[in-house]
Amino acid sequence: MGQGNEMKKLNGFQSVLLLLCIIASVATCIRLKTGGPMIGLFFSWIVVYLFCIVLRIDYSKVQAGAFDALKVVVPTMALLMAIGVMIGTWLQSGTIPTIIVYGLGCINPMYLLPLTLLFCAVLSMVTGTSYGSVGSAGVAMMAIGNAMGIHPGMVAGAVICGAMFGDKLSPLSDTTNLAAAVAGAKLGDHIRSMLWTTIPPFVLSLIIFFVLGIGQQGQVNSLSDIATYIGELNGEFRIGVITLIPAVFLIVLLLLKVNAIIALGLSGTAAGLVAMLVQNATLQSVIRVAYNGYTSQTELAALKSILNRGGMGSMLQYVAIITFAVGMGGMLDKLGVLDHVLGFFVRRIKSDGSLVLATLLVGYATSIMSCSSPMAHVLTGRLMAPIYQERKIAPQILSRCIEDSGTLSGPMIPWHGYCIYMAGTLGVAWSVFFPYLILLYLTPVFSLIYGFTGISIKHEETRA
Repeated sequence: MGQGNEMKKLNGFQSVLLLLCIIASVATCIRLKTGGPMIGLFFSWIVVYLFCIVLRIDYSKVQAGAFDALKVVVPTMALLMAIGVMIGTWLQSGTIPTIIVYGLGCINPMYLLPLTLLFCAVLSMVTGTSYGSVGSAGVAMMAIGNAMGIHPGMVAGAVICGAMFGDKLSPLSDTTNLAAAVAGAKLGDHIRSMLWTTIPPFVLSLIIFFVLGIGQQGQVNSLSDIATYIGELNGEFRIGVITLIPAVFLIVLLLLKVNAIIALGLSGTAAGLVAMLVQNATLQSVIRVAYNGYTSQTELAALKSILNRGGMGSMLQYVAIITFAVGMGGMLDKLGVLDHVLGFFVRRIKSDGSLVLATLLVGYATSIMSCSSPMAHVLTGRLMAPIYQERKIAPQILSRCIEDSGTLSGPMIPWHGYCIYMAGTLGVAWSVFFPYLILLYLTPVFSLIYGFTGISIKHEETRA
């Protein structure tokens, strides 16, 4: 009876062929610069359907895999739309303009990048969420950096590196707890193990962003330009401490562990009230901005690019990408494609170092195909845990490798939920911030060094 219900799966050749068809579909849309990757990802569902028809596989069961996977990222999609609403209302209320004015007045452009890294790291560490850190501190630092004329990719890179640092290490983070759980490691052991691969890259990232900040000195807007921006913002908005209430409110809510979607929504609501009380906005205009985003009256092109954004509608394209990308990952898992890919890496394990390398590669592969960190963690842990047990390597080494790849790879993959959220929230394209994800590149390098040298690699016999 059970065998009759078992779904037919693809063999190795069929899996590779399906992956090549999907890659071709997405690559064609990106190459033609028409409709973005979402059309290619949407068409990948059609490709999977055609494979099921030809190979006589029950597509309804495959599609169920897509819907199961989508359940995991529904909070991310809701977060994206909440962020869109909040950014629009923060602009209309004067919250972001006030942050820009104060930031331009007191932050030395040379220190903006390292300060951004530290600020976002601390906030994500204490709140346990990279989403909240990017949506609050990240949005503010991007606005200041844009007004100063600092390369937006560098600022976004510092924001993302700081946010992911805290998300990876915080005991309050869902990815931190999930990685420890799937590997069978104690949370405290997991976090202590991650310090080896996270602290040195963070220190190096801080130094590199400081050097990049010095290199940007020649590109920074002149004092007269900055004075013009401050004057223009003072002319369009009432600037003052009261307009900062929505931002402070959001940080307090996140610190109190209020659900991120609710915290963003309440902060957006508070911003709408401030817009009506302080900026003389009408209820109708607040609702319009919450959906369509804010439109500035300024004639300055630099300020327009900062202020003309936000709104729930601006995030719908990102929700579409997540929907089809994550759903595709769920179908590939259901068809057994992911198992073939993972098996390819596992067969090449000869030593502790090659085991760490294989775990990292599996983490990246599952992230690329599932577009979801939780799914990547579960798949990687499911496959690699027996091998770690066989080699008597402590489970916190597995959980560390899962985070070093599965958690940190998200912002590096254009169609991953993390990356789409970061790009949509910060208003910076993936290709612009990708070169500056320094922490995300360095961490797996340290993980590999430790794997092949044996440094920090604990075996079960040596544990107290």
